[in-house]
Amino acid sequence: MKNKVMSMADAVGLIEDNQLLALGGNALHRTPAAFAFELAKANRSGLKVCGAAPGLASDVLCAAGAADTAYFGFFGFENEYGLAAGMRQGCQGGTIKAVEGS
Repeated sequence: MKNKVMSMADAVGLIEDNQLLALGGNALHRTPAAFAFELAKANRSGLKVCGAAPGLASDVLCAAGAADTAYFGFFGFENEYGLAAGMRQGCQGGTIKAVEGS
């Protein structure tokens, strides 16, 4: 079987502007936060994030200005912390298109 393990830098290097990303996890749980922080530093733009309940990783990309569209059922941090601030601010400012699909 081919080894699919790679460095974080190599993984981030696979992502190009304007791609659709389905990031794993659910709200605050099992989210690829370290990957999102590295991707945010890579200055990508036009990314589309999607998930049933995207959380921290997707919100990091929204807050960094890397994402311009979010497809979701619920986008937030559960009852403890409310809606995801980066996504909310992007939607209110007109830089992120929200596509809710429960």
